[in-house]
Amino acid sequence: MADKPKVNLYAISELKNTTDDAIPPYMKSLGFKQSNIYTDVRLAIGFTACAIAGATFYFDYTVANFEKTKEYTLYAVVAYFVLNTILTWWIWGVEGSKVFVGERNGVKIVLESSSEKYTPVYELKVTKTEKGKTTTTTAKNPFSGWYDQQGYFVEKPFMAFLQNTIPGLSSVDEVTKAN
Repeated sequence: MADKPKVNLYAISELKNTTDDAIPPYMKSLGFKQSNIYTDVRLAIGFTACAIAGATFYFDYTVANFEKTKEYTLYAVVAYFVLNTILTWWIWGVEGSKVFVGERNGVKIVLESSSEKYTPVYELKVTKTEKGKTTTTTAKNPFSGWYDQQGYFVEKPFMAFLQNTIPGLSSVDEVTKAN
């Protein structure tokens, strides 16, 4: 149990985040290939904003006269503000609560999680697209279903929850175990 993180059983956000972190490795073990487009876009926007800030600092430092650089600094501040506004919109509006987006054999799965502030219940929304047909299912389960009394994450009950929640996943898991 030393390699598994111990979480505070009274911190719902900690329980949710640790549970969310367990999903991608499990889905990968079933042969799903995770899409990194959301992370890539987030990194590109963030790095561009940082590059603008760094270039502005370098330009101001080498010219060593604020009067000569203040017009460029104004443009850089506006660009930085716009990029960070886009980044915030991307994180909240586009990524939202997605914890896994992946594909296997033409089947695309999007998993979104949530939990209410004072309710120790994990909610998982599954959107599955196969052959142009999209189905959405949701399931709820208390965190106590896969955390022991000391606060350690127990994989088997959580994997059973995923198998029961994601349509067709149990048959994929059985095929994977047979191989």
